[in-house]
Amino acid sequence: MTDVTQAIAPKSDQMNADDLLQPRTIRITEVSVQATPEQPITVRFDGDSGRPWKPCKTAARCLATIWGTNSAQWIGLHCTIYNDPTVTWAGAAVGGIRVSHMDGIDKPRTLQLTKTRGKKGAVTIQPLVLADAPPPPDPKPAQDAARAAAEKGKAAFTEWWKANKDSHALVTGIMDDLKALTAKADAPQPAQEADDEPPL
Repeated sequence: MTDVTQAIAPKSDQMNADDLLQPRTIRITEVSVQATPEQPITVRFDGDSGRPWKPCKTAARCLATIWGTNSAQWIGLHCTIYNDPTVTWAGAAVGGIRVSHMDGIDKPRTLQLTKTRGKKGAVTIQPLVLADAPPPPDPKPAQDAARAAAEKGKAAFTEWWKANKDSHALVTGIMDDLKALTAKADAPQPAQEADDEPPL
C-alpha cells in the first residue's frame, strides 16, 4: 500500500480543512442544528466515516442562500468543498473549508457575504455538473447487513453499528425498521409445551 492519506489524516471527530488534500464533492444525507454558538450546524454525507462536516458561517451562508434556510431541503443535494489556505484565525492563515460548487444552479452565483465582523466580501459559487461527481454508494448491502444484525436483537445490532461506522449514513433512512426488528427479536417468547409432556 502506497497511499498515505490515512496516515496523515488529522485525528478529530469532524472533517478538517487538512483532510481536503483535493476538493471533494459530497452528497448530503443528514443535517442537524444545535443551539450552540460555535459550529451549530452538523452536515453528514455519504462516506463521512463518522466524521461530519461542521461548516463555518461563510460556508453555511452559501448553502442557505442558494438552497434555502430549511436544512431538510439540503438532503440529497451535492456540493464541492475544498481547503482555502487564505482563511485566517486570530490574524494567522490557518486554512478553512469553503464551498466552490453546488447543484441546483445553472450559472455562477456571486454572493455578498459577511466574512469578518463588519466586512463583506464576494463569494462565487459555480454550478456543479453532477456527471463529474462520484456516484453515491449503493445503500442496499449496508441496509441488508443492518437488518440481519437487528433481527438478532439489540446487542447484535449495537455490535454491528460500532464496527461499521462508514455505513451509518447509509442506514439512517431505515432506523425505524431496524428498531422494530430489534424489539421483535428481544421480545419474550411464549413458553412452548414439551412434546413429551403427558396429557392431563
